[in-house]
Amino acid sequence: MLPSDSGPSIRSAVEETSSPISIFVGKTTLAAGAVGRSAATSRSLVIFLHGIRGSGSVMAQIGNAWTSRLPETRFVAPNAPFRHRSQGYQWFAVDDQVMRPDRIKVARSAFDTLIGGIVEKEGFENDLDRVAFVGVSQGAIMALDAVATGRWKVGALVTFAGFMPFPPVTRSGTDTAIYLMHGGNDRTIPPAASVAAASQLEAAGFTVTSRIFPGVGHTISAEEAEEALNFLRQRFGD
Repeated sequence: MLPSDSGPSIRSAVEETSSPISIFVGKTTLAAGAVGRSAATSRSLVIFLHGIRGSGSVMAQIGNAWTSRLPETRFVAPNAPFRHRSQGYQWFAVDDQVMRPDRIKVARSAFDTLIGGIVEKEGFENDLDRVAFVGVSQGAIMALDAVATGRWKVGALVTFAGFMPFPPVTRSGTDTAIYLMHGGNDRTIPPAASVAAASQLEAAGFTVTSRIFPGVGHTISAEEAEEALNFLRQRFGD
């Protein structure tokens, strides 16, 4: 567990649950990869970041559900760079049952390489304000770190069940619009983690919307997915 002075108590392994995180957004699943219009006709890009032991195909369900309502958006749902020992993929290791911030620092290079390749392939190198990160749990942690440190000055960030292990260290990327969502019944990463992250980001100058959803656990509910969609539609004008 994290030390008591490190913020909200996070369950060991962060998301070492009995099965990968579930998402209640529809019944159709897609393979990991790109969803939506071709890169040549897209005005915005959404990159999904899954949780530990998950895969891009899990998050691609959301892109499939959003395609008709964000018709000029390209959706990409990659697998995290590292294999998990039991199944799926992970952004950083938690094999010793402790969420260690130093491991997130080590994971930054692989994250930046993966995201940079996607952004370049989709043709958004010069239009980061038209790019959004949408992450859940471990994917949300990496996305928060990427934005808070100023490494990725994207147009929007949406997180579900996230946690920010470091306070913001830069004010240079505060144009990113941020929406932090968290289930009120989350027993893996408590909702206080998103409340604390919102306060830290706002103190650094970011514009942040945050909401706790009563009765929701460590997952993405249909209501949260709808909130995220409306937030991105407002941000990107689709």
